[in-house]
Amino acid sequence: MKKYSFITLLSIFMLILTACSEGNPSTTSTTSASAKKESGSDTVLVTEAFHSLLYLPLYVGYHEGVFKKNDIEISSIRSAGTGPTALTSVLSGEAQFSVHGPEHVGFAKEKGGEANAVSAVANSAPVWVLGNKDVKFDSPADLKGKRIVVGLAPGTSNTMLKRLLADNGLDYQKDVKVTEVQNGSELGPVLAGEADIAVAYQPQVEQGLSEGLKILHDFTKDYPEYAFSTINTSQKIINENPHLVRRFVKSMNESFALIHEHPEIAKAVAKKEFPELDEAVVDQAVQRMIDSKVYRENVEITEEAFKNAIDMQKFVGNIKNDMKYKDIVNAEFVPK
Repeated sequence: MKKYSFITLLSIFMLILTACSEGNPSTTSTTSASAKKESGSDTVLVTEAFHSLLYLPLYVGYHEGVFKKNDIEISSIRSAGTGPTALTSVLSGEAQFSVHGPEHVGFAKEKGGEANAVSAVANSAPVWVLGNKDVKFDSPADLKGKRIVVGLAPGTSNTMLKRLLADNGLDYQKDVKVTEVQNGSELGPVLAGEADIAVAYQPQVEQGLSEGLKILHDFTKDYPEYAFSTINTSQKIINENPHLVRRFVKSMNESFALIHEHPEIAKAVAKKEFPELDEAVVDQAVQRMIDSKVYRENVEITEEAFKNAIDMQKFVGNIKNDMKYKDIVNAEFVPK
């Protein structure tokens, strides 16, 4: 079994957030383009909050030529570092589409920015709670007194942990000892024996399992419908080039279908995007997210998924005003 030091784990997963592999669309030209080609196809720039296995449906569409088949040339998939930054590029006209949580569309609207979420990317709540094998866990109430490592607030994993504790009568500040770290470095303290539990995303989950940890709690079962990330675009593009938006959403829909019909293709793309990761870990992470419906079978952003995501943001106080589905999500481009 392959072993990893804390430094190695930290390095690997910081790469996930900031780096892209050779041949990755993110390392191609970063020049923004929305010019219409003579052939009738469109060239677009896509900005993502960060480079993540959670966004695999987008990468599958790129590598497998799905977008090209629908007359879209993606010049670059560029990591912006945050959701708001990714969306700002779209609102400024630099990029045409962005990938992040739909709540950022709502925040932008509150400041006068006109955008909509038009396609699902990562669904359900792709967060898992891992523990050492000697950790006794029959229910979330058993988290009391435990040393827990989780990503920094206001990240979704942090929010999920707070909600799980609150729902089980536990206080985040008093009943558990929480250490907040950068996303991707949650496993180190647990593997080093300095903590009992890690709250993590993929592929850290499979990495932890390969190191002898066990899954204690699966948030995808709590929230099988959860709009974790969406494809977003500006109202300007919707008004001026609805045919582009329709073809982009159609491409995403076909990518989801391809993932479910041919998981081996999705796994191959994931390995291409993240060559620094162990191949077995990548295979297992992709398969778990297919099985957990993190990768939906279609692009629909359901009202339930939207509500669950917004309610979670309200729970931690990130959202003060009501955000309505019809104001944030434009479902007219979902293939019938």
